[in-house]
Amino acid sequence: MEKNPYDILGVSQAASKAEITKAQAVAMKRKQYPVDVIAKAQRSLLKPSERIIADFLRPILPIIKRFKYNDLSALEQPEPRLILLSEYDGLEQAIAKATEEERLEREPLPKSLSELLADGIAACQEKRYPKAIKYLEDYCQDCHERDSKDYIQAQMWLIRAYQMGGQLQRAIALCQLLTTHVHPQVQTWANNTLPLLSKNISRV
Repeated sequence: MEKNPYDILGVSQAASKAEITKAQAVAMKRKQYPVDVIAKAQRSLLKPSERIIADFLRPILPIIKRFKYNDLSALEQPEPRLILLSEYDGLEQAIAKATEEERLEREPLPKSLSELLADGIAACQEKRYPKAIKYLEDYCQDCHERDSKDYIQAQMWLIRAYQMGGQLQRAIALCQLLTTHVHPQVQTWANNTLPLLSKNISRV
């Protein structure tokens, strides 16, 4: 029967990641178990979904003892009763929760408005137009200061990303909105850019 990862590494169920890593190195030196078994035990305890299973199974795994050929007295002991169902109550929910927590840990943290704008401009300059569109659209959607310099700059770069990303209709529509902007300089820029966009779309 395969031993529990906690028993292989010799750590408690409250062991931290650092303690598990240290225990793995000690187990390697002790050479009580094969290297692959020790490595597998470490991976199991560092992965939340597998550690949950090890936590549930450890209390009900019987202790394996070595018997001498001439000593069978242990066989006279009453057979232990194992109640499995109660041990597994909520196991699926616990695994699902651990898996969700692990997924959330891998996801990047939400970007701030300044990061969205900077990353959108950088992506556009690097000709990564789909990424640029995603970042700049998110910025424009979350920014509430519609007359700010940064918001206007984001819309201008978004028009550029739409144009170079093959979405000319959206570039023209956004540019037409800027032709009625309250700032005269923005209107001038939009009125100069709009004919170029319309000329490009006539070639498609």
